[in-house]
Amino acid sequence: MNRALQLENKLWAMLTVVRVAESEQRGYLLTGDPGYLQGYHNTIDASVAEAAGVRDAIGDDPTQQRALTEIESLTLRKFSELRETIRLHDVGDPAAALALVRTGVGRDLMTKIHLATVGLIDAQRNFVSLRTSNFISRNVWLLVGNLVGLALVVVLAAISILAMRRASAKELALSESRGDELRAAAGQVRKTEQKFRDLLEAAPDAIIIMDRSGDIVLVNAQAETLFGHARQALLGQKIEFLLPPRFHDKHPSHRDRFFAGPKVRPMGAGLELYGQRKDGTEFPIEISLGPIETEEGMLVSSAIRDISARKETEKNLAQLEARSRGLLEAAPDAMVVVDHSGDIVLLNLQAEKEFGYSRDELLGQNIKKIIPNRVEERLIDSGLPFSRNGLGLQIGSDIELTGRRKDGGEFPIEIMLRSFESAERILVIRDISVRRQTERLKDEFVATVSHELRTPLTSISGSLGLLAGQWASKLPESAARLLTIAHTNSQRLARLLNDILDIEKLESGRVVFSMSKVAVRSLVEHAIDDNRGFAESYGVSVRLDGASVELEVNADPDRLAQVIANLLSNAIKFSPSGGEVMVAVTKNAGDVRITVRDHGSGVPDQFKPYVFEKFAQADATNTRQKGGTGLGLSIVKRIVARLGGTIGFDDAPGGGAIFFVELPVWDGTAGGEIDDGAGVGNVRVLFCEDDREAAATVREQLRPAGFAVDYAHTVAAAIERTDATRYAAVLVDLQLPDGDGVGLIVQLRAQVHYRDVPILVIAGDPDQGRSDVRSSRLNVLHWFDKPIAFEALIDILKAAIVAPARRHPRILHVDDDYDVLALVHQELGSIADVVSVDSIDSARRALATDRIDLVVLDIALGEASGLDLLPDLRGARGKAIPVIIFSTHGADMACDEQIHAALSKMNSSVESLKAAVQDRLTLLPA
Repeated sequence: MNRALQLENKLWAMLTVVRVAESEQRGYLLTGDPGYLQGYHNTIDASVAEAAGVRDAIGDDPTQQRALTEIESLTLRKFSELRETIRLHDVGDPAAALALVRTGVGRDLMTKIHLATVGLIDAQRNFVSLRTSNFISRNVWLLVGNLVGLALVVVLAAISILAMRRASAKELALSESRGDELRAAAGQVRKTEQKFRDLLEAAPDAIIIMDRSGDIVLVNAQAETLFGHARQALLGQKIEFLLPPRFHDKHPSHRDRFFAGPKVRPMGAGLELYGQRKDGTEFPIEISLGPIETEEGMLVSSAIRDISARKETEKNLAQLEARSRGLLEAAPDAMVVVDHSGDIVLLNLQAEKEFGYSRDELLGQNIKKIIPNRVEERLIDSGLPFSRNGLGLQIGSDIELTGRRKDGGEFPIEIMLRSFESAERILVIRDISVRRQTERLKDEFVATVSHELRTPLTSISGSLGLLAGQWASKLPESAARLLTIAHTNSQRLARLLNDILDIEKLESGRVVFSMSKVAVRSLVEHAIDDNRGFAESYGVSVRLDGASVELEVNADPDRLAQVIANLLSNAIKFSPSGGEVMVAVTKNAGDVRITVRDHGSGVPDQFKPYVFEKFAQADATNTRQKGGTGLGLSIVKRIVARLGGTIGFDDAPGGGAIFFVELPVWDGTAGGEIDDGAGVGNVRVLFCEDDREAAATVREQLRPAGFAVDYAHTVAAAIERTDATRYAAVLVDLQLPDGDGVGLIVQLRAQVHYRDVPILVIAGDPDQGRSDVRSSRLNVLHWFDKPIAFEALIDILKAAIVAPARRHPRILHVDDDYDVLALVHQELGSIADVVSVDSIDSARRALATDRIDLVVLDIALGEASGLDLLPDLRGARGKAIPVIIFSTHGADMACDEQIHAALSKMNSSVESLKAAVQDRLTLLPA
């Protein structure tokens, strides 16, 4: 009896092991948690032990042996199904795994295992019941045969029967309990299977499962939606039913090839796949295939995705790329894209034309192939900040950049540099040879106007004025009238020339402003007195408003007087005869406001946007009657901007216009740009800083250390100061009103006298300057944070300024003309030690025994060529010695890193050679 109960328990345990394995598999597929796999593997191992225990318990009974063999076979198939779903999940195809669960193969196997187990348990119970009945019958016959003398045995037998019946009842109750547990487990399995069915239905892709013949056996809701067919209309159809007709003939062979070598893979790699909806429309699809092993045979699961949106996006991207390439090729400038190493990855047609290379010759080459080594590193510097506002960094507007063509020729360029998050940079390269030529022509024109026209015109105007004043009464009336017209026109022409020269000098920054404290009301009164005669000639009176206040500003008094005179001249010319021009000086918040009001016709609405533009005139006819060049207000605006003020105009009440100028009120911190209070022996330095209070603090701190500190509050003012004064050092802030500090340093280093002067940066964020692509070659001595560490600043300035004097340079001059050798020795002897030789051999001996800093070389040395000497021109560390070609036919020589300049003896004087030598010697290290 105990053995029978033991067998039934082992059978229940064996069934439970399978249930647990299935539960762990479902948990892993649902969550992906590998912890479920540990329990799964432990359960699989336990199933082997349970099966062995059951076989031992049933013994040699052939019926029970066959039943157990069936259970074991079903269990192995169940475990195979579990392993396949886990494998599909692990190879990245969870949809196929869920599809396999969805087929119900596992459920059917579990049902068969359950029925076989219950059947074996029922057979065991029948066997136990039969054995119990046989046992009772034998005991009854024994009792009947032995009534006499066996009363005690009968009593004991009765007790045994009762005990066995109670045991049987207990076993039956236990079996019923096991049945309840089994039914509960089956219910849980159904719930789990339902969850997986829900997951399959909720899959974002269409899932279609078909058999080897191509018949559809299962679809999900997404498949119905994607193809527009109801589920029942799809089940049993061939898979070709969902494909365009042109694919029907070839698809069966594709299907056969898959079944010949089934594995998880995408379908039709590299092919364009399409599906067809119920309404006949086609759409691009992507399919993932996976095999499913079932009891009925192999099935294939297809996960189908509509990629119409992706295809549309790809099409738009292709169109955008084609459009971008078209724009790139049509660009009038050369455009080159380089990677983080400076290698060229893309260029346009204009770049090929500009540099003379074919596209294949440049792709993959470093940018230094077309941009000389001395500047290319600025363009690929890793510290270049990424431009987040979409704007590029312009290079070449304030420093000289050159491009190099295939033939070796160089030409001036400017570059717009734009970096991308991918670390690539696009260089928009513009040839500015024509612009430079135009600038030279403009400079020549201005010089011609200034020297060749203004001087004689002044003489002519003065002579005509003298004649008109002294002799007009003695001339015939018609001659006197012509003389007056000529004098008036000469004055008008003189004003035009002066205005043109003024506007050109202002725009080029060559006008020097001497700033000081200016009493505005007094200056305005003088300006009114100076223009009173001009006003009387127009019948106009000029008056200063009695309410005007006396205020002071920081300005150049002559330039401010020019501003007021121009405003008065305009107001007078456009006022009616008998009219009045009112001038007032008032305080407006922290500014001094100067207003000039006329009673003329005012400024027309359509002309207001152009009032301050060059040659702007509202009424050309009226302007010719009144006189004027159209440059006056443009000059005024530029002067006011340089003074740090603003200019504007309003319509005047009752007619006319009010022009106003606003300048900051003097507050004690402005002005004093020149340090007049320093000692005579103080070392003079320049501080470029727009914060006037900070500038005053630096002056106070440096003056006791023996420094005189001049101020420059703008880039333009700094250039003016350095043009006029040789400073021992320059301190630069990075933020200035009309530019940035790095750009100012670039301009300073371009000046011959400031190539080696110590320059220090003082800024709130010096890293901003360090990361600027232009700063790599500016030789900044030190970068200081704000607030300034004055002790360290003073120590660095003293060490830099009292550095040892430069050693006297030595120049090797190679020429076989002794007259030229003598002339050059005499001319260059004042700036360097000159070693003169007449042959290449002598030059090599000099190079071996002397330290040479520069070589002046003649190309034609008898039958030899001076160019043969170039490989020998190396210093002690192998660095190339700079060369200046001075030869009869040397002007055509191309310059490079070694050849600094090429001069022709026929067209260049010895003074020109000296200037070129001095220019190159300034670049020598100390």
